[in-house]
Amino acid sequence: MKRYILFLSAIAGLLTSCSGFLEKELQGNPNKDNYYRTTYQLQEALNAVYDILQSNSYNNCEWIFGEACGDDVVGNDESTANQISELVNFRFSTSNSWIRDRYTINYKGINRANQVIANAHNVVLENDDIDNYTTVREILGQAKFLRAMFYFNLVKTYGGVPIRPEIEDINHLTIPRSSKEEVYAYIEKDLREAAIMLRSKFTDKNAGKAGCGAAVALLMKVLAYQATPGIESEKWEEIVRLGSYFIEGTNLNFGEILHFEDYDETWDELRERLWFKPKEKLLANESYETELTNLPALSNEYSLYSKKADGSKLNYRDLYYADGEFCTRSVFEVVFKESANGLNDDANEGTGIFQDLFSTRLFTSQSLLSDLTNDPRKDEMFKQNGTTSFDGERVSLPNGKTGCMKWYTPKLERPTDGNDNGKNRRVIIYSEVVLWYAEALNETGNREKALEQLNNVKKTANEITNISTLYKPGTYVEMRDQIWKERRIELSCLWDRFFDIVRQGRAARVLHAFASETEHNRGINFVEGINEIFPIPQNEIDITNGVVTQNPGY
Repeated sequence: MKRYILFLSAIAGLLTSCSGFLEKELQGNPNKDNYYRTTYQLQEALNAVYDILQSNSYNNCEWIFGEACGDDVVGNDESTANQISELVNFRFSTSNSWIRDRYTINYKGINRANQVIANAHNVVLENDDIDNYTTVREILGQAKFLRAMFYFNLVKTYGGVPIRPEIEDINHLTIPRSSKEEVYAYIEKDLREAAIMLRSKFTDKNAGKAGCGAAVALLMKVLAYQATPGIESEKWEEIVRLGSYFIEGTNLNFGEILHFEDYDETWDELRERLWFKPKEKLLANESYETELTNLPALSNEYSLYSKKADGSKLNYRDLYYADGEFCTRSVFEVVFKESANGLNDDANEGTGIFQDLFSTRLFTSQSLLSDLTNDPRKDEMFKQNGTTSFDGERVSLPNGKTGCMKWYTPKLERPTDGNDNGKNRRVIIYSEVVLWYAEALNETGNREKALEQLNNVKKTANEITNISTLYKPGTYVEMRDQIWKERRIELSCLWDRFFDIVRQGRAARVLHAFASETEHNRGINFVEGINEIFPIPQNEIDITNGVVTQNPGY
């Protein structure tokens, strides 16, 4: 917990030893009182939040928990005695290093985001132009989106966790856990506010920043994780409302997405806090945003068919390569750029992580390949050892293994220096938004429209080989199972499978069945009612003297 002290006095991103920092007298160094004065400085602090998403620590935890713990892949070292093997076999202790690292790296991101949010009010604008307010508001909105994403990673991994105050108090660093419901409410509020603060989508030199589309897409996912399949819920109803806005272009206003009727502040107080220009400073040609102001339109910004900025159409597979970066199928992605000097100075991997996963670490499971039978995505996105890639390279994998081409880096896109990297990671793709909409429609009784949305996703994949096979009408359960199958295929190898089957309430059943196809019975040790979430790291229990409590069963 001592690491949190750093952010009281140092700008996000300038990390040093906490004890060493406190022992030295500051002489001319920037601190929270004199640093956040300009939009440039606030943007630099936001860049430090995005930097977490590029780090080895963050990305390794993402694929280990979200992918390697699920049933879509088999690993190259599942039988060995190491921390990853123990984790994916559900034979870990509460001191497992990856359990600790995932907890730590996401709180590191939260603390950096908190610095932006807590200090935005220190920015001094040179004048009262709308553009200056918009700049600060969009920086603040992105910080809220990123903070929500970090907390979402934590709550789906550990259940309820401590909600850190935006301004830390050195005398009250030990914070007890909030309930899972309280953490989700906190996440929702950040995403709802981010949605009204951000433009629809950032493009050109700003591509990669989270826009309104990313905030709404993540909100739909967060709502789905709180709902239970087969049980009526306002969460399902709201996903339908958000999907209608996002996909079909119906209007959605600020008051609706915020649930402003539940706020304690006035509308003007909210506008001031979120950096909308104060009413009294508006010029005659400047508009005053109200509760009835509509969110920016998203339906024309995204598509199930990949198109570049110039409108040219891409192949299905191109979403995962350089041509598909920031295309109409990508809602939010982690940006990795080749550095100017070709050095690996900052431990940001990008291509290196993906190439490692593809060639040496994780291989496609037989159960996933079975679900892909007669689907055109099987031959397009999955290649066996010894076959030829689309760019003419022999696929080199262990004998009998199949690799996911979403992790492959084409020959012409590989970095010029072996230590340099540049392949972006797709975090939210548009087809996932459509599938959330389809699932919520089915949950609220509109199976016909759910089938339409589901088949819209399938039609996109069908264009690979021009086949016409589609999903069929059915009962609620039949529709749900088809949607879940399509989720598995379309979203495979995007580092989210384990959390998806937990969310669906069938992790134990799926993993126990999966164990029979694996050499080392991976999944057989999963205990229903316990292993859906992981333990709080033991060092967190120890350092707080038990104020932060452990999850049941650990």
